[in-house]
Amino acid sequence: MNKDLYSSAQGQIEFPNKMRDHMKASYERTVNSIDDLDKSIEGYKRNQELQNQEYIDYKQLKRIKNFFDNFKGSHKHPSFVLNGGVEMKNWVNNELRRMREFGKMTKKTKMDTGMQNAFLSPHEKKDFTNVRPSQEHSKTVDKYNQQVTESLRRIKEIISKI
Repeated sequence: MNKDLYSSAQGQIEFPNKMRDHMKASYERTVNSIDDLDKSIEGYKRNQELQNQEYIDYKQLKRIKNFFDNFKGSHKHPSFVLNGGVEMKNWVNNELRRMREFGKMTKKTKMDTGMQNAFLSPHEKKDFTNVRPSQEHSKTVDKYNQQVTESLRRIKEIISKI
């Protein structure tokens, strides 16, 4: 499911002005608190890029999340502040959750409308060795047979009225 977000258009979202302003403020706070800021510190380059970006993609969000998940220092550490601090961490986690839920809901909706399992890629083969075919098939046929029959009945009614 996440692999769909790497290359798709839904894998890129708008980076709000509020967060860009927050990144600028984080940068200024760090520069003002440290006299000789090392430009190789983790988060410096990312902060510079994010200050001017209007869109942010899934890959970048994942990298930021990875930084926060693996960061063990203080919240006052320059690299933590340059990466946006707690506010950026929460925003990234919320956006990633929304993006994943959207993808999941899209696939669930496709399945609810009658599409085969949308969670499987078309080239994936499902292993049916442990499933009794008659049980699996009868459940599917019974489920859709009523829906198809009802739809056909409605179509016939509409046609007969014309």
